[in-house]
Parts: sequence; structure tokens; C-alpha cells
Amino acid sequence: MKTVTQNQLNGEFGETLVKARVMKLGHVFQGTGRMETGIDGTIEFRDPQTGRMTGKMVAVQVKTREKGDYTAESDGSFEYLMKTADLAYWRSSSLPVVLILHRLSDDSVFWKAVADGALGEERRLVFDKASDRLDPAAMDRLAALSVERGRLGSHVPPMRVGELAHLNLMRIALPAEIFVADSPFAKGRDAISTLLATEERRFDWVIRGRRFVSFRDPRGTGLESIIDVDTLEAVDTDLIADSDDPDEEVVMIELLRRTMVEQVSKTLAWEHKSRTLYFRAPERFQTRRYEYRSLKEPTSAMVVQVYFNKKRKDEVHSVRHHGFSPRFERIAGEWFLSISPTFVFTEDGFRLHRFSADLLAGKKRKDRNGSIRGQVFMFRFLLTGARLDAASPMFEGFEPIGAAIPTEGLLAFETIDPVEMEVAVPEDAWAVSDPNAKKMKAENDEGPTQHSLEMTV
Repeated sequence: MKTVTQNQLNGEFGETLVKARVMKLGHVFQGTGRMETGIDGTIEFRDPQTGRMTGKMVAVQVKTREKGDYTAESDGSFEYLMKTADLAYWRSSSLPVVLILHRLSDDSVFWKAVADGALGEERRLVFDKASDRLDPAAMDRLAALSVERGRLGSHVPPMRVGELAHLNLMRIALPAEIFVADSPFAKGRDAISTLLATEERRFDWVIRGRRFVSFRDPRGTGLESIIDVDTLEAVDTDLIADSDDPDEEVVMIELLRRTMVEQVSKTLAWEHKSRTLYFRAPERFQTRRYEYRSLKEPTSAMVVQVYFNKKRKDEVHSVRHHGFSPRFERIAGEWFLSISPTFVFTEDGFRLHRFSADLLAGKKRKDRNGSIRGQVFMFRFLLTGARLDAASPMFEGFEPIGAAIPTEGLLAFETIDPVEMEVAVPEDAWAVSDPNAKKMKAENDEGPTQHSLEMTV
């Protein structure tokens, strides 16, 4: 008499349930059929919003059990040991292979790529019960496996539409006039000693090829000592700002940079070597907090932070300053400022740290997308000259509230509305695969000892 074992029934039942679950999540499961030899089928990913098939697939092997614990099962995880022959077969596949485990007693379904075995224990898969469930949140990570790893670059197939992209650009409103004059000096560096002999200490001007250019009228200031006053004239800014001459573009970029540095000098300092604007420390070894509005809600950031030596608690290790590297671009006839968040490290809040580059590299490795986005919003708020509502309950007791940057007669910075993208990037799919990721996260969570004094601006 022919028979069908319970294991056969469970296997067929589990594969059917997995197929139904995948299709319910908006994707297509194609079974291999009766000639299955270790791969039960494939999942082809589909954009649930448009219905478009992506042509990206992963191979699937379903393992079903009726009940019972998995190996080393706890509330948060369990293990599964793959057979040597199965692993060798799956590794030879032209498609990435995932293992899906289905337990009928609690209807739990978990998944894992067969290539995720630990180094030296490739057969052993460790499942996380929170992150490795086969649910809507898993589909972006599954889709990421279908990308051709042999090609240059990386791409995660989009699974959603309509995401807003916040640009790190700000539009620059230029003054109507710009002041131009002849100079006895060939370049600005040659004129500095003469200028310093006067009481003038502002450097929002450019001398290039014996020509002086500035948004600020030099008449009645120490700048008269470095120009031929009789040749001074005010011309339309567009004559230089819109010029196609590469030399004029260089002059414009340098003038914008120098003008902005002077404009924000009470709040931000300029580090010449790294070409970075960064928050000034109020005093030596003193922290500073800046309050701003991030999109809609008031928030704050410790923009100057003091770190102590972990072994010698009373010895300052370094002082970290939030900053950004400005870059100026002309796009479609308009000038824009590009904000690239970064950090500057000092010895005491003023002197550049001797290992500043190494400290910056370590901090950059720990930065995440949310942190960088928040810094862009913070500097955007600062440069627009905005101020927070003093009545905001979040900042009760803090004075002054916010910090306005003067823009009279100089540059005005305007925010740009976010752009709606046709597709969205699933951030959860950009999982960290670096074997040092856990160590880096632990170091980031632990953090160095922090100074207790604060100054709110």
C-alpha cells in the first residue's frame, strides 16, 4: 500500500504556507515542482506600489517542523545546523539561497541567507527572532540579496515610492552690487601685512591679478590701504557671478567663502587646513549646546563636547566641535552652498589637536545617516538666521534662545524644499556586514567620559 508520511505532509504544507505568505507580502513565489533537489522555489521581487516585476530573484529552501524547540533556542534567538552536502549544493547556485524555517505549532516563519554562517562555522546559522522573521520588514533585506555582487557599486532594489529627499544645498541670495578696484598687490597674501597695520581685521575680499573684489564697500575702512581708491566702482554682481570665465568663477567661489566665514565668525570658527567651519568653544575646556528646529520640532545638540582620558579621568583627551565643509556651486544660473557635516578636534577648545585627523576618522566610522541629516538641518537653521520661540517649553530656563546670523548687506541663505523621489531607498536593507560592526557599535554606545559644564546659545 502506498503511503504519505507526516513529514511529507508537513513539508508540502509548510511550502504552501510560505508561498501564500510571500504572495500576501506582494511578491511572487514560484515552486520548483516534483523535480526539486534542494531548492523548493524562487522569490521574484515586485514593486507593491506599481506592480512592476524587478527581475531580481532569490532561491528558497523551506524546512518545516510540526513542533519542538530549535537548537539553543531562547526568547531571542536559536541556531540551525545545515548539512554539509546541502551547503555545498546551495553555494554552487547561481542565485543567492535563503533558508526559511516554518514551525507549525506557533506558525512562526524565520529566514536566513545560507551564506550568513559564522567564519569557521559556515554550517551554523544563528537566527534572531526579532529581525529574522519573514514579515513586511524583511522583504527589503531579502531583495538586497538579489543584487549582483560582482558588479561595481551597490544597489538595493526599491520597494516603495514617494520618499522625500532633503538636499544638503542652500540657495544664496547675492547683493545687487559688488565693489571692484585696482590693487598695488598681485594677490591677497601680499596685502595682509599692510592691512594689519590699520585697525581692519575683516577679510571678506579677494585680490587676484591686482584686482580687488568685495561685496562690502571698502570706502572709509582700512581696505583703502590695499586698493587704488580712484579706480573703485560698484558694478552689477551678475557681471562676475554669471560669468563663464573660469577665473571669474574661482574669484566668486573664494569671495563667497570668505564673506560667509566673516558673516558667521561670532558663532563659527574657520579651520584653514581642513577648510572647515566649526562651532567656537565659549571658554577653554567648556562645552556648548546649540538649540535649533529640525524640520518641525525644537531640538538641541552638544556642538562642543569635552572628552576625558578613560584611564586618567582628570585629564582632558580632546574637544570635539560640530562643523561642516562648505562648497559653492553654480547651478542653472544660481549659486548654492553645499553643506557637508564633519567635526574638528582641538586640544582645549581652541588649539587644533595633534591627532585631529585620526580622531575625525574614528568619529566618521561611527556616524549614521540620522546623525548626518540632523547636522545638515542644524547648520541650515543657523545660516538662515532663524531663532527659536523663546516661549517654547522645551527650552524653558535657557537664554538666549537660538542664534541669529546677521545678513545685512552680505549673503542671505535660503532653504530648498525637499524633492519627492520616484522610488524610496529602504534604509533597513543597508545592514552592516562588516565583522567589526558589533565592536564599533559597542564603542559608540559606551562613549568616552563627558564634561559636565554646558553653555547654551
